[in-house]
Amino acid sequence: MSQYQIEYIKTKNNLETVMVNGYLLHSKYDPNQEASRIVEKEFEQGYVYILFGYGLGYLAEVLNEKIEDGTKLIIIDPIYPLINVEGKIGKSTIIHEIEKKELEALIAGALRNLSRKVKVICSPNYDKILPNEMKKVLEIIKEVQKMLQVHENTIRVFSDNWQENYIQNLFNVSQDSSLEKLKKIYTCPVVLASGGPSLTKQLPLLEEIKDQVIIIAAGSTINSLLANGIEPDYIVTIDGGLENYNHFKDIPKIKSQLIYAITSHYKIQDEYQNKKYAFLASSNKVYGEHIKKVFSINLPLISGGGSVANFAYSIAAYITTGPIAIIGQDLAYTNDQSHAESNKRFKRVDVDFMKSRGTIEIPGYYGDMVVTDYPFLSMKKAFEVLHQNMQHDSPIYNCTEGGAKIEGMDQLSFIDFCETYVYQQQVVIKEIIEENNYKKINASIFISKMNELTNIYNFLIKQLELALKLLNQNKSIGTFNKGILGELGKIDKNLDKKLKQVSLNYLTDPITLDILRNYEPKLNEGSIETYTRVYNQSNELYSRLLEAVKKAKQYTLDTIDKVKTDERGNENG
Repeated sequence: MSQYQIEYIKTKNNLETVMVNGYLLHSKYDPNQEASRIVEKEFEQGYVYILFGYGLGYLAEVLNEKIEDGTKLIIIDPIYPLINVEGKIGKSTIIHEIEKKELEALIAGALRNLSRKVKVICSPNYDKILPNEMKKVLEIIKEVQKMLQVHENTIRVFSDNWQENYIQNLFNVSQDSSLEKLKKIYTCPVVLASGGPSLTKQLPLLEEIKDQVIIIAAGSTINSLLANGIEPDYIVTIDGGLENYNHFKDIPKIKSQLIYAITSHYKIQDEYQNKKYAFLASSNKVYGEHIKKVFSINLPLISGGGSVANFAYSIAAYITTGPIAIIGQDLAYTNDQSHAESNKRFKRVDVDFMKSRGTIEIPGYYGDMVVTDYPFLSMKKAFEVLHQNMQHDSPIYNCTEGGAKIEGMDQLSFIDFCETYVYQQQVVIKEIIEENNYKKINASIFISKMNELTNIYNFLIKQLELALKLLNQNKSIGTFNKGILGELGKIDKNLDKKLKQVSLNYLTDPITLDILRNYEPKLNEGSIETYTRVYNQSNELYSRLLEAVKKAKQYTLDTIDKVKTDERGNENG
């Protein structure tokens, strides 16, 4: 017998309503009027709407009339298949099985420009009929919003930093090898070491097998490995902050080779003496095109996430066809620790720390519940997406033996991995002989190309200053002068063309977010309100672009000076 007792009832105005387990889903008088009243109270422009409960479709139809973009309405109704209904949902999506990943993808896809504006409308009495399902939906929405917040914070905090590192690293890229040189060059097992608390217990075994595998250290994990007498074969670095540079600056002379993203703090690459390989994050395709166009260098696009370990995972699969073991990837505060004890970032986790991080509990490696936070959760989800999309010739295992469970990734103890794949393995020949010697770009040619970029920056600065001057000359408080509007149109075309030649996306991404998000037209906006909105939007756009271009120009001049200084030092030496 079904757990839902469903009864159809004629309303006072000869429509139909439905009762489920004694609860009416719509008014027994006028369902259309009820739906209009709810939407009038709840509706605001610019939101993604989650309608919990479809019923007979009255609310959905009114919402669809209000929402211009139908993809911004997601309807969830677990009892939808049980109710005889012929409603209109337009372009909206309706789901009746609440699958977490599917719902997360739908919500994230509907939210544009990293917006977190989600509004939940619960159809009458659905929260009483389906309280657990309602709670689950709210938790999923909160998680998506938190993930987007983490992503946006990262973009805003590091945009200047990434742009400076990109420009300062251009000379390093012109002198180093592309990661393309290592593509599928190994057939042996690879061990990816990350700096989570569980790494400590795996280090003795890692030291034992180090000659039979390729070891990749994720970022600051290098310090834990060196402290235990293990030199990894490769170190992956992506972080652009000074803290990351501090992890590297005191490293003694070792044989480990460096694999770096263009965003990695440039001083690491400037000072690191061993072989280096460069790559780009897959989200930075435009930068790859720029480097290829200006310097004729191909850098591979590597998929990653919010952690260096996410990129190191993809790199492990990129360089070998053999099996891969991941160790130290807790993604949680195992044993009330932030990192392995020998990591420079190690902290004991107490109640105050957990409160400050907004910690939550999630399923763990052993089926228990473990404590994590949203940045760690973002990294975990990145691993899950990477693994789901990964096409690799051999098995990949999570051998962390602690921390969070990475959904979809097989688990195996590290000793079992070694017994299955490593102990019968011969000593790995780790010396790579490249088929073609990498041709470095001459310093004088590099400087010449950077001077060309500087000229483009100068042009952009003049255009943006002119645009701001023209805006200030517009005296009307309600309309744009046609002549000024025409000149601004020409400037916009010049900006669009020239900005593509210098690649400023790291700096412009936060600007784009604000310009698109903060100046949406109001409902029933008047002509003066429209003018004021467009004027303010244009003024902010030109002003902030001007600031961004000036920064990029200065980073470029600094790079030119650095290369000239190094060249003079080499000549005198």
